[in-house]
Amino acid sequence: MKNKWLNIILIICMIIMQRVVIQMSGYEVYQLPFASTLFIFDNPTSNLVQILYAYIPLPFVLFYFSGNAREITTGYGKLWLIRSYSRERLYLKNAILSAAKLACIVIGQTIIFLICDGTWNNLSSIKLIQVIVTYFVGVWALVQLQFLLELFMDASISNIFVNVFLVVSLIIGNSVLINRDLSRIGVMLFPNMLFGTRSGIIYQKNIYVRYEASITYVIILLVILNIISIIKYKKTDIY
Repeated sequence: MKNKWLNIILIICMIIMQRVVIQMSGYEVYQLPFASTLFIFDNPTSNLVQILYAYIPLPFVLFYFSGNAREITTGYGKLWLIRSYSRERLYLKNAILSAAKLACIVIGQTIIFLICDGTWNNLSSIKLIQVIVTYFVGVWALVQLQFLLELFMDASISNIFVNVFLVVSLIIGNSVLINRDLSRIGVMLFPNMLFGTRSGIIYQKNIYVRYEASITYVIILLVILNIISIIKYKKTDIY
């Protein structure tokens, strides 16, 4: 059984580690580099290192939310339904609670990275807000994708699948986002949109993505994931 508080401590430690390694890396990055900066270099090794820096806390965040589907299909989930909760209401309650918890994690991550960030390139207030919101929406989409998969398979397998999808998407993004004809594939592999330099928030001359298109896609995808999850949850036999 997971220890939620231990996992929170691990998340905080990984965020601090991420902050330290990015600051010591020597790369020229923007404010809030955990969400703003994931460059595409000509050097494949540099690309993999940047992906590693961006990935550091995310497996722990995803693991924290792993098993959410089980919470509303067994144990207390059954009790809530017996107490006249509709499945839609119980699902929405779970999704909103997950979003609130994730928001707290992202806010904490933001605070840790804003402390003494004088060595990083400044962004305007509007771009900072866009970076934080887009990162939050993107990670929430990953959490909801993991939830949806848990309705079809074991939670541990779902967690592994989402982590692999995340890393593979970022690696493929190194090639497709710099190709005007293939850049839409990079947007469809939505984990790339977590980062300002890949989502169009921060202009990069070799990346062909518009922010309006990327954030619209991720929001629509998040809505679709929730709709499919509700439909599947309503059909799941939990008694």
